[in-house]
Amino acid sequence: MVIEMAKDGNKIKGLFVLSILVIGIVFGAYYLSNNQDKTFTYEVKSFNSYDELSNFLQNNYQSYDNTQYYWDSLGSTRNIISMPEADGSSSKASEGGSSDYSTTNVQVEGVDEPDMVKTDGTYLYVLADQVLYILRANPAVNATILSKIIFEDDEYITEFFINGNYLVVFGSSNNYPILYGGIEKDFISTEEVRVDESWSVSTSVIKIYDTSTKLSPELVKDIEIDGNYYDSRMIGKYVYVVSSEYSYNFFRYELDNYTLNIPEITIDNVSEKISYDSIYYIDSPEVVDTMTHIISINLDDLSVNEQSFLIGVSENMYMSKNNVYLVYTNYEYFATSARDFGSYREYTIIHKIQVDQGEINYVNRNQVPGHVLNQFSMDEHNNYFRIATTVGSSWNENNPSRNNIYILDENLDNVSSIEGIAEGEQIYSARFMGDRAYLVTFKKIDPFFTIDLSDPFNPRVMGYLKIPGYSDYLHPYDENHIIGIGKDTVVANEGDFLWHQGVKVALFDVSDFENPVEVDNMIIGDRGTDSPALYDHKAFLFDKEKELLVIPISLYEINDEVKSQYDEIPPYEYGEFTFQGAYVLNLNLEGFSYKGKITHISEEDKIEQQKWWYWRESSSYISRSLYIDDVLYTISNKMVKMNDLDDLREINIVTFSE
Repeated sequence: MVIEMAKDGNKIKGLFVLSILVIGIVFGAYYLSNNQDKTFTYEVKSFNSYDELSNFLQNNYQSYDNTQYYWDSLGSTRNIISMPEADGSSSKASEGGSSDYSTTNVQVEGVDEPDMVKTDGTYLYVLADQVLYILRANPAVNATILSKIIFEDDEYITEFFINGNYLVVFGSSNNYPILYGGIEKDFISTEEVRVDESWSVSTSVIKIYDTSTKLSPELVKDIEIDGNYYDSRMIGKYVYVVSSEYSYNFFRYELDNYTLNIPEITIDNVSEKISYDSIYYIDSPEVVDTMTHIISINLDDLSVNEQSFLIGVSENMYMSKNNVYLVYTNYEYFATSARDFGSYREYTIIHKIQVDQGEINYVNRNQVPGHVLNQFSMDEHNNYFRIATTVGSSWNENNPSRNNIYILDENLDNVSSIEGIAEGEQIYSARFMGDRAYLVTFKKIDPFFTIDLSDPFNPRVMGYLKIPGYSDYLHPYDENHIIGIGKDTVVANEGDFLWHQGVKVALFDVSDFENPVEVDNMIIGDRGTDSPALYDHKAFLFDKEKELLVIPISLYEINDEVKSQYDEIPPYEYGEFTFQGAYVLNLNLEGFSYKGKITHISEEDKIEQQKWWYWRESSSYISRSLYIDDVLYTISNKMVKMNDLDDLREINIVTFSE
C-alpha cells in the first residue's frame, strides 16, 4: 500500500511533557537533515526476523546525533490482587433494575469510553483512591457497598468498563526493573568507568473480572504488555486498548554491543515475545520513537488479539465504530545539525487503523498542517475523516496562528480544506455533528464559528458570533442548539492580554446557521473558579428530557471586605475558596436557572478552607455525577451522596473505607 505524502497546504494533538518536545525538535532536525537525499515509499511493512527489527531500530537511533539510550531488561514480577471477603449475603447480577439512568458522556454514540465511575441502573462501580468499589445503588435509600477490589501498590489503575457481568480495568505498573548502562569518566581519575543506574519501565495492565456474584468478583483474565496504558474504547462485546513504549527500551547496550530486548505480552501469567511479523512500520522519514500496541479483547470468549506499530508518540486518539485514528505533532526542519534549530513547520501525522470484530488492520497515513487540541478536533462521518488544527501560536506576532479544517477520504487522501480561520487566534474547542462543525477560537474574544460540511468537497464557514470569554467544551443540546462551558474574561486596560474570571456556561441557537446567537449564559463565581468539565468531558452531566445540567465546581468568590476596598472590583482580583461540589442547573431552550448545589465537604473540613493546596488534594472533591431514575448521585474519593432530583433533598450517603 502506497501512501501519498501531502505536498502543500491544500493537500496536506488525560498530554506529553515539554522535554519530549525538545527531544523531538533536536533529534528530528538532525534526523531529517540527514535523510534529505533518501526516497521513501510510505508502504506499510512488517519484519522478516528479529535481526531485521534490530537493524531498523539501530539505524534510526544512531541517526540521533549518536546519542545512545539503551536499556537492560532484567525481567518482571506479577501482581496479586487482594480481594475482600464476602459478608455472607448473596448478590447476583441486576434483575429488574432501572432503565432510566445516565451513562458516561462519550463523543461517538455506540463507542463507549472508560471512566472511574459507571452504573448499569442497579449497581454503581467507583474507582476511588486505587480501590474499586461495587455498590448496590438502587434503591438509593438502601444503597450499600457490596465488595471492593484492592490493587497492588505498584499498579496504578485509572479507569474501567462494565459490560454485563464483566468489569474491565486499565492502568499501568512500574514493576519492570531495568538498568541503564553507560560509560562515563570518573571526575577524579578521569578514567572511563561503567555506570549502572536503577530505572523502571511501565507495563500496561488489563484485568477482567466476572462480577456475576457482586460480593466476590473473580479475576478471569489478566493481561500485561510492555509500555504505558494510553486509552481504550469498547464497541459491543469488543474492547480495544492502546499502549505505547519508547523504542529505546528495546535495547541493551554494553561495550559497543547491542542486544535486542523484545517487547512481551503476558496473558494469565504466561509470557511470550511479540512476534516480529506482527510489528509494522511505515517507510517514511518520520522519527520512530515509539512502538504502539493495539489489543482487542472479545468478551464473549476472552480471546486476545494484538498488533504493534512503530510510529510516533500518539498525542490524541479518535475512534469511530470502524476505525482508530492516532495522531501526533511532528516538525519539518530546515537545519544542518542537531544543535542548529533553524526553522520548522509543524504538522499532524494521522494513522488510520481499521477494527472489525476484534481484527486490527493498518489502513493508511497522511499529514495536515498544524496541531490538534483534543479528540473533539477529529471526527468520521460518511467515511470522511475531518480534523481541525491550529498552526502556530496566537501570541507570535511574527507568525500569527491560523486555524484550519481538513477533510480526508476513507484512504486518508486529501479531499478539501478551509484554511486561515480567525488569524491570530487559536482553537479552544471544536465539535463535529454530522454535516456541521463548530469552532471556538480565542485570544481576547470568543468567535463561535458555524461551518457547513454537507459537501465534503466544498466546506464553508457560514457564520460566526463574537462574545466575551470562551468555551473549552461544546456539547449538543439538540440539532439546532449547542451548550458551551468555559471561562468569562475581561480584556486588560493596558497590555495585550486579558483576565480570566468565573466559569461560564452558554447556550447557542444555530437554527439560522449563518447567524448564530447566544440564547443565555450564566457566570459561576469570580476569578479563580474552576471545573474539571473544562478539560474532561466525562465530568459533564446533561439530560435534555430532565432539563438537567450538573457540573463539578471549585468556587472562588470575592468577599465583602475586599469589595469594600474598591469602587469597582478590578478584574485581576482573585476570589477566595468558598465551595467545592456539584452545581445543579435547570436548562431548557429559554436558558439556565440555578437549582442548587451539593457538597461532600464536612464542617470539620471547612476549618482548613484557607489552605487552597488542601482543597486541591481533598478526597471530598466531587468529580462525577449521574442519575438513576429521580435520584442524583454525586461521587468523590470519600463518598457517594444521593439526593432527590426534584428538590435536592438528601436521601443517603455511602462512605468509602479508608
